[in-house]
Amino acid sequence: MRRAKEIHLVNISFIDMLAGALGAVMILFIIVPKVSFSDLEKIKTLDSLAINKANMDSMLVSLKSVVPEKEYQDLIQSSATLQASIEALKVDVDNVQSALKRKTDQYNNVAKKYDQAMTNINSLNAQLKNAPSAAQYNKMAAELKAAKAAKVEKLPSKPAPSNKPIASAPVVSSKKEPDAAAVRDETPGIGDAIFGIDPPLTIMINWEDKSDKVHLYMRQSGTSNWVFYQTKRRRASFGTWDNSLRKLTSKPFEAIVQKDQLVPGTYEIYAQPQTAKAGSVDVTGFIAMKLPDKPIKKYNLSAKKINISKPPYTGSSTETLLGSLTVTADDITWNPN
Repeated sequence: MRRAKEIHLVNISFIDMLAGALGAVMILFIIVPKVSFSDLEKIKTLDSLAINKANMDSMLVSLKSVVPEKEYQDLIQSSATLQASIEALKVDVDNVQSALKRKTDQYNNVAKKYDQAMTNINSLNAQLKNAPSAAQYNKMAAELKAAKAAKVEKLPSKPAPSNKPIASAPVVSSKKEPDAAAVRDETPGIGDAIFGIDPPLTIMINWEDKSDKVHLYMRQSGTSNWVFYQTKRRRASFGTWDNSLRKLTSKPFEAIVQKDQLVPGTYEIYAQPQTAKAGSVDVTGFIAMKLPDKPIKKYNLSAKKINISKPPYTGSSTETLLGSLTVTADDITWNPN
């Protein structure tokens, strides 16, 4: 009987402790769904509960030899139930902490956007303080308009371009003189269209319709050496195909230049329409020489209607030939076809 009383006393004490632990678990189950983010630190008490559970497991091992088997199994079952409750509580705590992290990140993003917006507002306010008033703006606009009008009045009238040869740069040609119409259109002279040319020699053709495609060819007379816009024919020792002279014209164009210095020789100049809506293209252009110690010398190419044809290097009809250009060390001579 004395042994049974000892067992009974120990059993009652252990049940009291277990009931206290279960009560703590029930309180936590009630509190966790309603906890605020500011009180999340209190949930750390879960760690101490886990420690108590570990102490209980240790006590169960020591009680196995003194507690009846049935009551011991009941204690084991209660301990397992408590462990399951603790694990479920951990999941709930993790969910709450994850929600807190999401809310914290959202708050930080909103705070960052707010700070950026305030910076922009302050910058705009500073700009508005320094901006001129409506009266000042109108005054500035009126002064600018008056200055432009005064500048236009002071500009000299533009002289008509001359197609006659320049006295300091006469045309030298050993070939037969062209007819009167060709002389009128193709004699050398200074023109606004070639202002800003840098290469010593520039050959350019133009046409009107951007949907048409016309190619410029330059051949060294008596040879098979060509310059034109195709894979390996863009440059030669006597010329380079160039697409950088767009400032000289608003029309579609192609150009060939001698970039560094004049390369003496006789050259044939061709213009070949590859595609044309009307079947032919009116081609114009100019040839210009610019040396540091000489005035610009320019030949205007009179308009010529050219039909679609094969490239001239294939030996097709000579109708694409614009003329022959003779280049010396310091002069050029143009003989139109």
